[in-house]
Amino acid sequence: MDPRREPPVSTGERGGTRALLIGASLWTVLMAHLLRLPCRVPGWDAAERLPGLCAPAGTAGEQPALVGMLTGVLGWFSARVAALLGTDGTVLDGLPGLLLVLAWVGVVAVVSALSGRRQVDAFVLALSPVVVLVGFSAWDLLAVLLMLTALLLHVRGRPLPAGIVLGLAASVALLPLVVLGAVLLQGLRDRYLRDALVVLAGTAATWLLVNGWTLLTAWERLRAGGGSAAAGEASLWRTWARTGLGPEAAGTGAWALPALLLGLAAVLLLVLLARWDPSVVQVSLLLLAVVVLVDRQHPLVHALWLLPLVLLARRRWIELAAWQLVEVLWWTGLVLPGRALPGGVLLGQDAQEWLTAARLLFVVWFLAAVAVDVLRGRTAMGGTSARHE
Repeated sequence: MDPRREPPVSTGERGGTRALLIGASLWTVLMAHLLRLPCRVPGWDAAERLPGLCAPAGTAGEQPALVGMLTGVLGWFSARVAALLGTDGTVLDGLPGLLLVLAWVGVVAVVSALSGRRQVDAFVLALSPVVVLVGFSAWDLLAVLLMLTALLLHVRGRPLPAGIVLGLAASVALLPLVVLGAVLLQGLRDRYLRDALVVLAGTAATWLLVNGWTLLTAWERLRAGGGSAAAGEASLWRTWARTGLGPEAAGTGAWALPALLLGLAAVLLLVLLARWDPSVVQVSLLLLAVVVLVDRQHPLVHALWLLPLVLLARRRWIELAAWQLVEVLWWTGLVLPGRALPGGVLLGQDAQEWLTAARLLFVVWFLAAVAVDVLRGRTAMGGTSARHE
């Protein structure tokens, strides 16, 4: 990699940048809290009028094994502190939420590290409206942090720690495995599989360590959790069915797996045949876009997964702003239906369907644009692994 002739960044400048990034991240946390303030005001009946806004956080209910361990430790800590202070422990009920806040600050910090000197990427991420809407209502944010940390470790040439962290990420959600796929594809392209195999071994061993007991005792629950669900309103399959050109939404299950395999095969060919080495960030985004596009559900939380990789791989503020606007409008029409507003309908059903199609088209655009970047030799921020530099 060619050295960049830029003046060194002083410790004071780095410290100031970190402080600003933390402040921007906490501002987003504050906006998310204020957005759901009506849900906590007695007598406003916001939970009945706006169920999508006031739905229980994803930190409740059935949890992945790693999340169960973390919440178990937090519960034990809360009980010990409550016993020590002689209280009922309700003052510590917000610890899981605090964990998500810390995860969010960590996500911004890792993107800052992957961005190098281009800290504007981290600032844009820190102020993302999508994170305000959905970031703190699901455990996905923790998985995103672990996925990006594994990516950073791989970029810095530390395959075993990268595999361990990736195994932890896969214990929260399966989407982080796109990074493992990107690492393996890079290994195939370079005919240097040692690092890729170390990452694979670390990922598999860590995942089995965390999930082994659940795998042995609750296999049926794990298999049921991975089963195919009905096509959601915002999915590619439901949108395709509504055009009248495709099969009924209930019959699209047979199309999902072939479409996924075809998309993954296309990414494989692109990576192996490209003239220039693609970065692990670009390949991860390509794989993630394929998985998201063919998924039978396309909730807003998918944008939470795509956003950091899009920022690092594309760096196009106009397309990013347009995409975020579409996501926000789609969420508004979904969560704030006309019956909940004193002024009548905010977004009609036709507008909502157009926004749904626009969301899918943006995923297609990112997929195509990054593929063109790879063919043209344009490398994403974050580079590839350290041994390529």
